[in-house]
Amino acid sequence: MPVALTGGAITDHPFDAYEAEMEFGAVQGGESVPVHMTLVNRDALFSLAVDTSEIRGAAVFAAEVARSRSVLVFSVFMMLAMWALAVAVLMGGRHLVRRRSGLTWPALGWMAATLFALAAFRNTAPGAPPIGGLLDYLAFFWAETLIAFCVIVVVVRAVRSEDPPPPRGAAAP
Repeated sequence: MPVALTGGAITDHPFDAYEAEMEFGAVQGGESVPVHMTLVNRDALFSLAVDTSEIRGAAVFAAEVARSRSVLVFSVFMMLAMWALAVAVLMGGRHLVRRRSGLTWPALGWMAATLFALAAFRNTAPGAPPIGGLLDYLAFFWAETLIAFCVIVVVVRAVRSEDPPPPRGAAAP
């Protein structure tokens, strides 16, 4: 039986939480009969908290559904990893620019690979959150922007440092 979940938004992943209220009753011969119901969570991505009560022989459930602890831990780990990788690229880029290392292809390859690997890493988030969710705004978009900026700055500075100097004694036209 479909049950409407209220009070949450998927874009708040992994911190989204939902509520649902359900009431089950039975009538036999025009009389209310006692109902015994059990609500079980079978989804590993969510945790379930249920408050039960009885009103005039009907079983009443007030359920709160939230992401499981493992989803929260892994999602926070993903955000921290994205930021750590972005900071590592920033530090590597700063090092290359300050030392005027020129076009250091292994470093540039690592930076570009990190830029594209983050998209695949983001897509492994449990529960497949939609693009534009909280995970993206807290880590993914910022990390991608920072890494792309670093790659561009390193390449521009490296090309400038590798340009041959003008020959000595050459007159300007």
